[in-house]
Amino acid sequence: MFGLFKKRSQPKPLRLMAQSAEDVMPIAALIQDAALRGVGLNYDPKARHFMLRMNRFCHEQVTSVPLRAPCVLQIHSVLKVRSRGIDLKRRVQALSVLTMEAKPLADGAYELLLTFAGPQGNQLCLEVECLDILLMDLAAPHRAQSVPNHNIED
Repeated sequence: MFGLFKKRSQPKPLRLMAQSAEDVMPIAALIQDAALRGVGLNYDPKARHFMLRMNRFCHEQVTSVPLRAPCVLQIHSVLKVRSRGIDLKRRVQALSVLTMEAKPLADGAYELLLTFAGPQGNQLCLEVECLDILLMDLAAPHRAQSVPNHNIED
């Protein structure tokens, strides 16, 4: 009798890698509108590793209830980090990801640009030896407390 009831299937947590410029585009789409605090930005220059811990908006989920999933974006082989409009020491600042793009440099290196919402064109620029990026959900999606608003007139 219990076999007659189907369990509501939970979506599997995302785990995606990017090792080419073409691989970056789907990850950029999935992290668009991700929300994080400055405390979610971590750079380890010795290990050449940059990590963003955030709550991504689940654009891929077609439900009546908006969802967010806690996730981490790990970027490896980082040679240099520059920021514009973002104070990496200010741990309480609220940030929202707009896009991420990879621009090729010499010898297989890339400039990885993460653009955030804000009036100053907030941006992180990571110079990487090669593209080695991992996006990984940390838990199942939960009800979103906020929904992205891209209305320019507001």
